[in-house]
Amino acid sequence: MRHALLFALITLGCSARVQKPALDAAFANDEMRAETFEATLRALDEHPQYVDELFQATLSHPVTLDRFLRATGRELERDEFARFTAERLVAEPKGLKRTLIAVLDEASDDPPALKAASEAMAERAQVSAIVVVQSDASIRGNLRALLQEALKNPEARKSFLKGVAENADAMARLIAPNPDVMAALLKAFGRVGVDKAKGEIEAAAKALE
Repeated sequence: MRHALLFALITLGCSARVQKPALDAAFANDEMRAETFEATLRALDEHPQYVDELFQATLSHPVTLDRFLRATGRELERDEFARFTAERLVAEPKGLKRTLIAVLDEASDDPPALKAASEAMAERAQVSAIVVVQSDASIRGNLRALLQEALKNPEARKSFLKGVAENADAMARLIAPNPDVMAALLKAFGRVGVDKAKGEIEAAAKALE
């Protein structure tokens, strides 16, 4: 700590241009670097408003910001830190929305990232569904997109159809009280041609008359 205090006294009042050589010399020494960081962090703990100023200053230093965020990304593998971060992000809904959109955009053509996102949704399927049903646009948009992906992806189509079969009762309870929806489905079956299920479709159509 004495090294950090001495360093602070030496650099106090100096311009950034003059301070840089002194900082370089201090950071070259492992012990002094660690003490300087610790002293700085303790001062920031005592004056949280300085953290906001430091953050704003860091935005003008992309190299440092990139390194810091990459280190943050690696540390997020630790559940405790991930929850610590998520709690603060959730407290800022506008930032949360922009972050989720950006993450989806960045992950869209990155297989490992897509796999990670898919696994997260599978581990929290109920919460994922709760998110989707928060708005009409989300429900209809996600259903439309899901069907489009299932149509063009054979493996996804197999899983989708298994899911439909496994949840047939729930789907029936949802659709049966809505004859307009049932009629729309039957018309759609007729348009695409379902020879194997022709008898079942005709029987269902008569039952609705």
